[in-house]
Amino acid sequence: MSTTTLYSLSALAGIIAGICIILGTVLNDLVKKNGAFFNFLGALIGLFGITGVFLWQRNEAGTFGVVAYVVVFIGLALIACNDYAGSFITPNLPSDVQTQLGNSSFMRVMYISFSIFLVGEILFGISTIMAGVFSKITAMLFMIGFLGTTMRPVNQFITFIGLTMSGAALIWWGVSLWTMAGGI
Repeated sequence: MSTTTLYSLSALAGIIAGICIILGTVLNDLVKKNGAFFNFLGALIGLFGITGVFLWQRNEAGTFGVVAYVVVFIGLALIACNDYAGSFITPNLPSDVQTQLGNSSFMRVMYISFSIFLVGEILFGISTIMAGVFSKITAMLFMIGFLGTTMRPVNQFITFIGLTMSGAALIWWGVSLWTMAGGI
């Protein structure tokens, strides 16, 4: 498989991941349905999209870019695991067990995973801005958007806007990568 095809597939993964994140956000916050499955898909597929963005800019990003990519990749993989649990495991448990999980080490693991991802996405956004290959606006949307998710306990609307911005950033990166790579 040619590198053009691999970059194109990665770009497509970024676009699909962004759409899944936005769809999951709309289902969770506007329709009041469980959108965790789409959040899981967005995080899982987003791993491939982020990888393509990193590989395209790896020379310009340098060592800092490698560190940022590794941290965001690990964080996003952990988020995908959390979203998997939220999609397929937790809903099938009795409500008293769900309550116990909410007060257990399970929640601490989720907070640690989310913290690693937040650090990674900030570092990755900064490395993308420093590399100068992709739009600075896209990197800012990615960073600010996911930072907005930390407001969920305080303000659902800010979280909704944040996740929508982050999904848009992934779509934008995917389209940019597709264009730069020359498509399939």
